[in-house]
Amino acid sequence: MSPRRVEADIVSLLEVDPDLAERVPEGRQGAAREAAAVRVERVPRGRWDPPAPPAGSEGFGALVLSGFLVRRVGREGHFGAELLGPGDLLRPWQVPGRLASTPFEATWQAIATAELAILDADFVARVSPFPQIAVRLVDRAMLRSRHLALELAVVQQRRVEQRLRMLFWLLADRWGRVTKDGVRLVAPLTHALLAELVAARRPTVSAALGRLAEAGELTRVGNEWTLRAISGEGAKKGP
Repeated sequence: MSPRRVEADIVSLLEVDPDLAERVPEGRQGAAREAAAVRVERVPRGRWDPPAPPAGSEGFGALVLSGFLVRRVGREGHFGAELLGPGDLLRPWQVPGRLASTPFEATWQAIATAELAILDADFVARVSPFPQIAVRLVDRAMLRSRHLALELAVVQQRRVEQRLRMLFWLLADRWGRVTKDGVRLVAPLTHALLAELVAARRPTVSAALGRLAEAGELTRVGNEWTLRAISGEGAKKGP
């Protein structure tokens, strides 16, 4: 389940992202919700330069509640891209590439206004009586790494059309909703960004998207993409 839309600056994390409370004993969930108060920060569209938190206050990091961010990593003008959205845990001030034998650069961009729950050291202290929450956050971190592994498999496909097909189904698994017309994904994915995500040139991606549309596999209206499984492609999804 994706986190719910946030409308306040201070919220209970377990109210907006109830999956994190899944393993908390029923009799303790009220206390856990109260302890899990978090500050929400909004990142407007455009380049984002995340500030480093004061030493000792990092906590778990930040959890995306809504919106989408793109993290680009590379060097000498060549970059790989990662799409982050609701449910993803991140620590954007960590840049191990600066200490690597072959240093690389990392940049952040919000492609849709993002809301981040700040899981700082105070939050960690308050929820420490509820270790089930920490376990679920570790799950989120591991899922992010596994999604990256799947995306690496995507870019190994020879045909760009197949790369796009696989990428969209991966994104739909994370953020899609089943409708009577197919699986709907709402995300501001430009042809240029898709080209970065599948390691291809933008004109090639545009042509491949056209073929998928002609085959009835993919349609777009604004930021809404609808996926349909054709000839066994894509996973069958239930409500």
